Amino acid sequence: MTAPPKVQVIIYDAPTAAPSSCACGCGGHHGHSGDESDRANLELQARALALTLEGDFPGRVQVDYINVLKDPRGPSLAQTALLCSLAYPAPLVYINGRGRFAGALPVERIREEIAEILGEK
Repeated sequence: MTAPPKVQVIIYDAPTAAPSSCACGCGGHHGHSGDESDRANLELQARALALTLEGDFPGRVQVDYINVLKDPRGPSLAQTALLCSLAYPAPLVYINGRGRFAGALPVERIREEIAEILGEK
């Protein structure tokens, strides 16, 4: 018997920081001088999302939060370039490798997409 399919949700974020510490090489042009508590709050929201989805889809969803400015993979991630280009606002939400949402964590919409992927809709 094979394991049930697992849906991967990755939240890419570029929290505010001092321009000199920006690992993405953007020179701080995308607002690296804002309130740090707003971005720390996003990491907590990602954790809450993980708990919510685990309750709805036990053992079938994995949620990861990646701070592209601190993660060692950050400089090589395509999502870092997207965030630094200002093409899309942080956070970027990817589901099974596909970019799905930008600028917020829409819990209900994420839940609906996962239900559809898992065939529960």
